Amino acid sequence: MVKISVLVPVYNVEMYLNKCLDSICKQTLREIEILCIDDGSTDSSKDILDSYAKCDRRISVIHKENTGYGNSMNIALQHASGKYIAIVESDDFIDEDMLENLYREAEQNQVDVIKSNFYEYFMKQGMETKKFNNYLYNLPVRSVIDPLAYTELFFSLQSIWSAIYKRDFLLSNKIRFNETPGASYQDVSFAFQVYACAHRIILVPEAYYFYRTDNMSSSVNSPDKVFCICDELNKIETFISQLNRGLAEKEYFRVLASRLGYRVLKENYTNLASPYQYALFCRMREYFQKYAEKGYIKDSTIWNDEARKDLQAVIQDGNAYFIRTAKAYADERVGRGFCINSDIYGKAISDMIIRSEHIVIYGAGVIGKEVLAYLLNHNVNRDKIIFAVTRMEENDADIEGISVVAAENIQKITEQVVVIAVREQLQFEIVSALKKRNIENLISVDQKVRMYITKHASEVNTKE
Repeated sequence: MVKISVLVPVYNVEMYLNKCLDSICKQTLREIEILCIDDGSTDSSKDILDSYAKCDRRISVIHKENTGYGNSMNIALQHASGKYIAIVESDDFIDEDMLENLYREAEQNQVDVIKSNFYEYFMKQGMETKKFNNYLYNLPVRSVIDPLAYTELFFSLQSIWSAIYKRDFLLSNKIRFNETPGASYQDVSFAFQVYACAHRIILVPEAYYFYRTDNMSSSVNSPDKVFCICDELNKIETFISQLNRGLAEKEYFRVLASRLGYRVLKENYTNLASPYQYALFCRMREYFQKYAEKGYIKDSTIWNDEARKDLQAVIQDGNAYFIRTAKAYADERVGRGFCINSDIYGKAISDMIIRSEHIVIYGAGVIGKEVLAYLLNHNVNRDKIIFAVTRMEENDADIEGISVVAAENIQKITEQVVVIAVREQLQFEIVSALKKRNIENLISVDQKVRMYITKHASEVNTKE
């Protein structure tokens, strides 16, 4: 009998996959199956999976086209046969006794879910570091609880992989992953569904799971994933609407969802790269206005004063809040001071632009002209440069002898870079529109890059 089905979603993780699979294959609990879903990897991940499957018959590999994390997980759930479900992300790894210990306690207590703490893991200068993450510190451990009696679970860290779930529980409650593109935040709606449906959960204080934080593939720099967190919140609303519960209980779940929404929206707004913060901030403000209008933030058992005041500050004066918190204004808030990291970053970005064979400066205003001046001071050939603007009727046909063209006329050219030289609040929309036309190699001029360019333009003139 298969006691646990271990689901391993895989996409381009060749650097980490061996360590992950080794940790699963070495589990002291032997009665497991390992379901690896290759989501159209283009590196050597698929070959690594196939080689492991040849050596361990407990491993099954499904290769498919790239359809995203949520779809991969749902396919794995369909194929799973174990009494319990475990999830191990393919860039992470686990202690060899994790599954045995969790399985034993789950069986002893007959629970829907058993959940543990975890380690944050990273490599720095060849040294391994692990940090114990005790996010269960104020929750009862080794006692069977109902999440509705400990609602903090709903808006705490999701960490869905530091747990095992009874498969029949997931199936009978139709708990599935949201099938949005990419691998962004699908754990949010999954965890909410679990807590809303489970009546018997046990938390254990030990940590068995190593969550890698040094994987450089990140959602924070991708314009395609800015609104993925909103997809998760919408999924939760749909789930609540379809629950076979009374109106009062559904409304209570919406209050819990609002508190979760506040946490994850603020968290993602804070973490996003500067050019994309404003786009999410606008959506975040819409969600917060809805929470206030619906009366969700009145419940003091769910909302503390600090969170409530912060949410209201976003609603009451969004512009002031954005200026006070956005990365675009960080240097202004500290007196426009420079640090060595700012100079290094600005120089690296500027050098990338200068080395390009063809340069499109998107934006013919003050920032675009600053970029042009910097390039000319660095002896970049004028013939390599053009300006692009959204509306030609508002601009001249040339600037200092450099042609200005409509953005729709930008062509996809090899060795071309498009420099987004407009206010950061406008960059997300421009980047998204260009990517839809398959225009790549986009560089956003954020506050630090702009400061470097304006600081060093005159210095170049005197030296050259």
